[in-house]
Amino acid sequence: MSKRIVTFGEILLRLSPPSHLRLTQATSFDLYYGCAEANVAASLAKFGLPVKFITAVPPNELGESSLSMLRSFGVEPIAFTQGKRLGIYYFEQGASERPGKVVYDREDSSFSTLRKEMIDWETIFKDADWFHWSGITPSFSLELAELCKEALVVAENMGLTISADLNYRPTLWKYGKHANEIMPNLVQHCDLLLGGIDESEKVLGVKMNEGETEEIVFANWMKAFPKLKNITSTHRMRANASSNSLNASIWNGKELLHSREYNVSHIIDRIGAGDAFMAGIIYGLITWPDDHQTALEFAVAATCLKHSISGDINLATVSEIKALMSGSGGGRVSR
Repeated sequence: MSKRIVTFGEILLRLSPPSHLRLTQATSFDLYYGCAEANVAASLAKFGLPVKFITAVPPNELGESSLSMLRSFGVEPIAFTQGKRLGIYYFEQGASERPGKVVYDREDSSFSTLRKEMIDWETIFKDADWFHWSGITPSFSLELAELCKEALVVAENMGLTISADLNYRPTLWKYGKHANEIMPNLVQHCDLLLGGIDESEKVLGVKMNEGETEEIVFANWMKAFPKLKNITSTHRMRANASSNSLNASIWNGKELLHSREYNVSHIIDRIGAGDAFMAGIIYGLITWPDDHQTALEFAVAATCLKHSISGDINLATVSEIKALMSGSGGGRVSR
């Protein structure tokens, strides 16, 4: 089962006021490293899979500290040392009906200086079976979208399984292109996609008629992108910043499967929950390739546990996730 995985994206420094303070109240910050593709890489490595993470960091202590964090999880970072700064984002934890808030400070980061033909993708993918990326990277600049395309063409030509999280962030698409002008050209290379039906037109350019079910929308995605084999989505119900009900679904081209529902109260940190799900579904499909229901249950249990963990990265182990899948939840003390 030792599929070798490559993820590609930016790693960010996250600064969060402690104790649910607002950013305007902050006099100190809790520090974490993470971001979508790095979070997926760390989770998969913690699950025991060999993972490489491709990025760029500045030649300073923050760059090295971020890479050391990834190594501590078992990730092999391949980082281009260039540029002057690590990207930053500030996250204000919400509470009850007050939502959380993210403020980005990513302009001119080291990762933003990457360009086509800087990375030898054939060498990167030489011993890999799987490539994962997300919509955050091409949202940053046209140059990074072109670099992402370059990686995807090589990965497809070399026979890798390709997964993507649409990760639509409207505040990041600032360079004169809409997501639906860029993303379809990239998603066409994918085998597995994580996204919600509300992203159909604005991200994928696939028209959605009022009242269409998830099954119909995902079937239309597969018609538009025939390489897709599985489409998966997470759902939050009765949600506020402190408690959610969660479940998920997967469409494999034949049937739409649904997971069990979890009631998540007293949320510690929801940042990275989608990445925990993404890592879980990748692990699940590798581990149970012919049992999509079990793969889905593993992924949604992983994202459930992430809500109880501070920071971007899911620290839950395979055994802890399987225990929750089997009904051993309820916050009992493990002795």
